[in-house]
Amino acid sequence: MYVLTWNSQQGQIEANFGGYVSKKEATAFTDELRSHLLDRGEAPFSVLVDYSTASKLDKDVQRMLEEARETCLFSGAAKITFITRDEHEASALTTHRLQSVLEGRERYTANRSAA
Repeated sequence: MYVLTWNSQQGQIEANFGGYVSKKEATAFTDELRSHLLDRGEAPFSVLVDYSTASKLDKDVQRMLEEARETCLFSGAAKITFITRDEHEASALTTHRLQSVLEGRERYTANRSAA
């Protein structure tokens, strides 16, 4: 299950995933996300993707989230933050995407309050 919203006070697209996330659901999410991105126009925005409460991700879902990240950055997102399921995952993603993290364009954390 996911919820995708626009937080106008923070200028942020927020995606929250919970429970079991199937490939079909991730496909629906990416389609809806593209629609949100088209609506943003030229205004600056950021993106928050929280899948910390997802109990299971289908095999292709992580790849689809990575593609969504690239789409957001290409569409002009100033920053994209991922809230992961645990610190180990946040650390591995930070290491893998270190250049973008150092540039301030991406952030990975397991703590929602730190986002």
